Parts: sequence; C-alpha cells; structure tokens
Amino acid sequence: MRPPTIGLCLLALSAAAQVLAQTPPPSTSTREACRSSAMSLCRTEALSGDRAAVRACMIKNFDRATPECQAAMKAAQAKAMAAKPTDPAAKQP
Repeated sequence: MRPPTIGLCLLALSAAAQVLAQTPPPSTSTREACRSSAMSLCRTEALSGDRAAVRACMIKNFDRATPECQAAMKAAQAKAMAAKPTDPAAKQP
C-alpha cells in the first residue's frame, strides 16, 4: 500500500480550511463586544466604573453602537427575558 501523496494531504487541508472558514466565531461577552462602543459613546460613565450608568448610556446610544455590540446587547436581552417568568400566576408561593 502506498502512503498518501502530498497532493492528497494538501486536498484534505484545503477542505478542512474551508470548513473552518465557514464556522461562525465563538460568541463574545457583551462587555468584550461593546468595549470600544462604550469608550467612544459613554466615556465618562465607563471611566467612572459605574456599570449601571454605562448600561443606561449604552441603551440610550444603541443605534450608534457597533453592529457587534448591538448583536451582543440583543442576545443579552433575549437571555434575560428567557430567564424571567412571564406569567405571574405561574409562580407558586
């Protein structure tokens, strides 16, 4: 049996590279995704360290944030909404 040729190895590596290129990047946290937007849109609040003020400022400036930050903020909101029970009658005392 002949060992694989260099051409077959290159073909396999090329196919693997194409698969990896199509794989979406891992999700990043909202903090990482919005760092640059927070520093440009809410600099005073960000430098103060007041997380509530930064959050309020970022919500106010949502339309001006980077697309990555907007996506991360939407994902965080969806996650928070999914964690909240929506039906008060569903709660058991």
